[in-house]
Amino acid sequence: MSFIILIAAGLLVPVFYKSNIFIAKLIAVLAFIASAYFVYTNQSLSSVFPLFVTDSATKLIEYILLATLAAVSLSLTGFERPLIAQMLFIAGLSLAILETDNFFVFIVLFESIAIVSYILVANIRNFYNAEGAVKAFIAGAVASGIILLGFAFFSFTTESFTYSEMSVNGKFTLIAVAIMLAGVFYKLTIVPMHAWAADTYSQVNHAAAAILSGVIKSVMLIAIFKAFYKFMIAYPLATVLIFSFFAIITMTLANFMALWQKRISKILAYSSIAHSGYALIPFAAAASVYSYAGVLYYAIAYIFMQTSVFLILNDLRREGGVKFLEDIKGLGIKAPVHAFLFTVQLFSLAGIPLLAGFMSKAVAFYSGVDAGLWPIVLIAVLNSALAVAYYAWIVKHIYFDKPVNNVKLSITPGSLIGQLILLAGTIYFGIFASGVFNATISM
Repeated sequence: MSFIILIAAGLLVPVFYKSNIFIAKLIAVLAFIASAYFVYTNQSLSSVFPLFVTDSATKLIEYILLATLAAVSLSLTGFERPLIAQMLFIAGLSLAILETDNFFVFIVLFESIAIVSYILVANIRNFYNAEGAVKAFIAGAVASGIILLGFAFFSFTTESFTYSEMSVNGKFTLIAVAIMLAGVFYKLTIVPMHAWAADTYSQVNHAAAAILSGVIKSVMLIAIFKAFYKFMIAYPLATVLIFSFFAIITMTLANFMALWQKRISKILAYSSIAHSGYALIPFAAAASVYSYAGVLYYAIAYIFMQTSVFLILNDLRREGGVKFLEDIKGLGIKAPVHAFLFTVQLFSLAGIPLLAGFMSKAVAFYSGVDAGLWPIVLIAVLNSALAVAYYAWIVKHIYFDKPVNNVKLSITPGSLIGQLILLAGTIYFGIFASGVFNATISM
């Protein structure tokens, strides 16, 4: 029922959003709430089709996904209204890919979400938006071709695509997995397949960037981990070498690149890429009993803080034309609510204690320690310290520099409610970790 409600709402919303965006947003929020209820009562795809299963961890990330998208819906105004319908389709497909227990279905849903994401970034208003959308489409097309090539190889080596029954010892299995991972790394913005994201996240509409970099990437982290888990356990040495190598170069290069940026959206884009590197540590530590908890916690924290910062930046761009670091000087005076919310989420991205970003890094890094990957974790800790520099630089501009003008910026009620939902998630999961560990204890 949850899947049907979301898709039906996605088809219904376009009838209203041109004439009355309030009704469109209301339909979307009610659809997200109803879907959460049906997930809670086990009336999701797993109750109808044998190719889908749910567990406590899946339900937890589904609740958070739906709450986040509801918050985004409340924040949208004017030009972003087509995103409401697109989010509903993304929500339905995301529930499906999180619940699937079949590798073939995973590939189909993976590409389906990619197609909707192309439509998402095609909300074009100027040449800058168009350039970002084209880069996303080209990178996505290349990634899809690579993934399908790898899947074609793998299909010759197994008789079943069910996760628990897949054959992982075929002659071409390791080659097939390596090819598929190359395509997957495009989607996760892993260096050196990251360049498109650095431009796309900063060039497309920031509300679309919030969904693309915050929501979709978080969903993909969980889905990819579940789909490739059996491969990672079967080839432990290759898993450690591949994921450790790409984790190191991704977090290091992205953090250094972020230090030199002047455009705020570009800083946040490279920050997002760096976080993809941190998120690979539990993949490298797949043999650890805490690996799934590490991936889940990172996805939960990331979906709140990354979505929030891009939505705030979208408000600031729309209301005050904010684009560069110079534009946010004195923001604490001009827009105190925006400044406070932005600062808290930046602190979370930096890994400051008592916020979700800190706990997610702690759990992800501990999975690496538990697997004996001390050098990788040490490099990640050093990178986290380096990242504090550019987050602190933004906060310095917000609170310690004089504003270039005295124009006050207000926040809409819908945007405020949405931001408070995301803030609550960031604070809650920065203090209470038991829910994540309890949900993943059976993995």
